[in-house]
Amino acid sequence: MDMQFCGNATPGNPSEGLCDEYRLSTMTHIDELFAACAQILARHPGCRPLVSLDDLPQARYTSGHARQSIDLDQVTELDLAGLPPECFEDGEYVGFMTTKAEFPICVRNFAALTAGASFSDACSHGLTLDAEGLAEWVGYQQEPLALLDQPLSALVVPVAQACEALAAFPNGYFSCDLGPVHNFAVARHLAQRHGYQLIGVGAAYLGFLRATAADPETARAVAADFCALYNVTDEQREGLADTVAQAVLGRTYLWLRYVE
Repeated sequence: MDMQFCGNATPGNPSEGLCDEYRLSTMTHIDELFAACAQILARHPGCRPLVSLDDLPQARYTSGHARQSIDLDQVTELDLAGLPPECFEDGEYVGFMTTKAEFPICVRNFAALTAGASFSDACSHGLTLDAEGLAEWVGYQQEPLALLDQPLSALVVPVAQACEALAAFPNGYFSCDLGPVHNFAVARHLAQRHGYQLIGVGAAYLGFLRATAADPETARAVAADFCALYNVTDEQREGLADTVAQAVLGRTYLWLRYVE
């Protein structure tokens, strides 16, 4: 695998230059991705990696719209007083965030938006997963490299909790999909309940990693939350929960589709 540090000024940086970025390419095994995330953690104390997953161009496009829809770039006069000259043009604020100095504003705004977020709210949004979507998900659990659109972008996000890294690359724009606040709630819930830390976001999927492979108890608990998130009916629940548990069992990673 090739892992190249690009800084924060590269064209197409998903965070629009708010965070540093690595480019990851030529991966032949999913463990290489996880090793890259571990390297980023080691090289950048106080930061969390956030990796692009599926369809980076589409994810970048919808993220831009998602940022606007939740007013993530909103600033106050006090904010402006503390920003460096490069944030201004002819004395006027540029109006959109593209520097590291502005990222703390995004984090603050995102924290305010997500303060009351809950997993139950995400479940109540009404997301469903049909037979085709389930088959796709099982396929990605079995062959995870198939999900990844290489080369990947790996953002270096200066936040304490992995779920907070979504402030750098929020996604979920269309009304039928889970939005940025829902995705944060799901990520926080999986971390608190099952030990899965957010490591990536794409145009349709979120990616998670835990320190150890899921045992049967963890796999069953994840399957129960999976059924709740996708509003699985009582008639479908038993068989689907078994399918999900088997796809999670013995693996450290978990993908979740956040679009309808």
